[in-house]
Amino acid sequence: MIGILFDFNGTMFFDESFQEESWKSFLMKKTGRAVTDKEFQKYIHGRNSDFSLPYFLGRPLSRGESELLEEEKESIYRKLCLESESFQLADGLPAFLDELVARKVPITIATASGWNNVKFFFEHLDLDRWFDIDKVVYNDGALPGKPEPDLYLKAAKRLGVDIHSCIVFEDSVSGVESAKRAGALKTIGVASMRKNYLSNEIVSDIIHDYSNLALLLKMIGIESDEKELQHEI
Repeated sequence: MIGILFDFNGTMFFDESFQEESWKSFLMKKTGRAVTDKEFQKYIHGRNSDFSLPYFLGRPLSRGESELLEEEKESIYRKLCLESESFQLADGLPAFLDELVARKVPITIATASGWNNVKFFFEHLDLDRWFDIDKVVYNDGALPGKPEPDLYLKAAKRLGVDIHSCIVFEDSVSGVESAKRAGALKTIGVASMRKNYLSNEIVSDIIHDYSNLALLLKMIGIESDEKELQHEI
């Protein structure tokens, strides 16, 4: 039995512009300097705040201070989401999730986001249509973030599926490295960023969205009749 583990930001919700705008606003206020594209890729995308904040602020932070600063930044991010018509799941993803649920494929989310964001996404994107929020793995400060393997190992355990039988969907290099270190069966790269840092040298396959349902099912090892899928949709 396979299990499917999804990263969230940049993988299920293409939010690069929201992330960058909120981080730039927050860090300009806190440090007075701009953030480079290289810094976004190395210190923000796919990383949790326990890693990002000490780098940009130039000092170690207690967990309590990190949580307060993270929430300050994320409140900017959530406001941007609610004000935008682009606040929606990636193209084709709802139909893909419907198909996985119909086929009883175990699925969950492993994200660097904190609990408040997880609740926000469930409330506004109807994620409980497909996911059990109690099985979602998020940044609670108890585990090291990506690229360490812990988030994906915990997500597989919550599904009751061996990590070696899990397929991971990821958009960031650090997330792909996390999945590989965990021992995932394969990683499918989601090329949602303006600058694509993914290649077939580091991921099994690359997609730009989830609109080709038959191809997606083939990538995860489920053969299907394309005509039947189109009829069901």
